[in-house]
Amino acid sequence: MNMQKYRKKVYDEVHGYIELDETALKIVELDVFQRLRRIKQLGVTFYVYPGAVHTRFSHSLGVYHIMRKLSERLSREGYIKRDDIPLLEAAALLHDIGHLPYSHALEMFYLRSERSGFGHEDLSREVIVNDGDVKEVLTSVGIDRHEVASIIEGRHREPLYNQLMSSDLDVDRMDYLVRDSLHTGVTYGSIDLDRLLETISVDPEGNIAVKDKGLIAAENFYIARLHMYRGVYYHKTSLGYELLLTLIWGELINMYNELKPFRSISGIAGLIRSGVFKYLDDYWINGLFYRILGEQGGFADEEIKDLISRFLYRKGYKACYDQTVLVYKEAPNKAEIEREVEGILRGMKKKVGDVDEKYMLVFADTIPVYKEEEAVSIVTGKGDSLKIHEYPGSFIGRLPKYILIKRIYIHPFLYQLAGCM
Repeated sequence: MNMQKYRKKVYDEVHGYIELDETALKIVELDVFQRLRRIKQLGVTFYVYPGAVHTRFSHSLGVYHIMRKLSERLSREGYIKRDDIPLLEAAALLHDIGHLPYSHALEMFYLRSERSGFGHEDLSREVIVNDGDVKEVLTSVGIDRHEVASIIEGRHREPLYNQLMSSDLDVDRMDYLVRDSLHTGVTYGSIDLDRLLETISVDPEGNIAVKDKGLIAAENFYIARLHMYRGVYYHKTSLGYELLLTLIWGELINMYNELKPFRSISGIAGLIRSGVFKYLDDYWINGLFYRILGEQGGFADEEIKDLISRFLYRKGYKACYDQTVLVYKEAPNKAEIEREVEGILRGMKKKVGDVDEKYMLVFADTIPVYKEEEAVSIVTGKGDSLKIHEYPGSFIGRLPKYILIKRIYIHPFLYQLAGCM
């Protein structure tokens, strides 16, 4: 694969001008990629931060831009084969190609209902490998689509390629922390991106690392993640609307035969193979909801219509129980957390009487701030390395390792009855 001259520039609000070469432009012009213009990067977070309406499209261009800059430098330093740069750039562009409408909100539904550990990467692989247009473009420029998919899934034969795309310090996070911070208006996600890109290196074992002179930038990166998790990505209100959307979606796909393919990941994979996936975006979901609200004598009853209306017009469930715990040692026991939350839920149900479970939604999860085995290494001037939490000059080892979130959301008409006021 020969490196091509850049021939088109796109102005980005984060990175300035992003240069697309002929291969990148062919990918960007695909219908299934243009679909990402109509999928919000942060799903329903705009209900809390009105400016958070940026898209997976701009984020994907940003990730490509960072990957291009970083892979070219690492290639000059001998860590990456120059002929593999187009492969890495294609993976960066296509890493989110499989996102469902409203991004992680609908993904949460399948994570809870599928036992296979579903993630949007699974659908990204399906699009890259089985979408006819993607296959044609990648083949025409000499890029193996299976290799692209393997990088996104983290199983490429070159561990460094996987880590550039998905690790504790990867090009994906480097873009979305800055981009999401900008559009939400919070400053928690501010990182020294230029310093990181200048000091990222490779440790003696071949893993992604940071030179010791970039230690402060790396520390800032971890702190930004911690604060963005707490202040944006797991915000109490937006998470409630994500749960409401998953509830509505689960009800609708069992009511309408036209939604039958969405009852399983294999069904959605069939839509990808048939070329229909490019139509599935936020607008499509909203159009479906508006159609159902206007139906006379349709399958949806007034109860479901009420939930849809509450989602569309920001009159959703409220958090009745909310506890966030910073965990500094080992991850909490999942079964114990679930028993604790179930106990609290039973107490609330006694107060409100016999009501349908759909009126009380539960979220309990442990979010890793950093995992010791996956933490980035700091490379000293002598060439040896230590994990950042073990490095003598770093305070990362004193940060919490996990954020434990336990919440119970209640339908507004039960809020007072449940003792939430």
